[in-house]
Amino acid sequence: MSEATKENKGQEPAIERFSLADLSVLNELFEVVLYDVVRRSKMVAAGELKKEEAVAMDKQSAAFLSAVLAGKNEQFIAKPYWTGDPLAGYLKLFMKERFEKVGVPQSDLADTRGVLQAAAFEFVCDAYALMKEFASKESAEGFQGEAKRLCNMWAERMLGRKESDPIVFD
Repeated sequence: MSEATKENKGQEPAIERFSLADLSVLNELFEVVLYDVVRRSKMVAAGELKKEEAVAMDKQSAAFLSAVLAGKNEQFIAKPYWTGDPLAGYLKLFMKERFEKVGVPQSDLADTRGVLQAAAFEFVCDAYALMKEFASKESAEGFQGEAKRLCNMWAERMLGRKESDPIVFD
């Protein structure tokens, strides 16, 4: 056994880390949360999960997403000068009208954590709005493409980029 092998034998394998400056990483992050929401929604519809439990789990998903965006998850590498406080400041301004429209109290937007949680929960709300839109069409056809568009829009938003293909719900 070589010296390097002996040294590494007792160590934990390195955790793969993902950059929050990478649009594809953010896209995947939003897709994971969206498909968790979809899965829970199907479980509620099938009677496998209570609505209250799903809402609590949605809040946990939003909390996870906001923690990542705040730079509080070691699996993700913060984007310098953007992750956390600067992003929250941007979202507080960018999403001001939306936060007002849905009734997010100013006290909830008083700090970075609150702003990021409010934004993350609005993403969860967008996921439900998208599901509702496709349910009214009585067709799942096209849902996957629209879901990818929604995730891309939110990923671009989290990087402060102009949203290339915005989706708006009434």
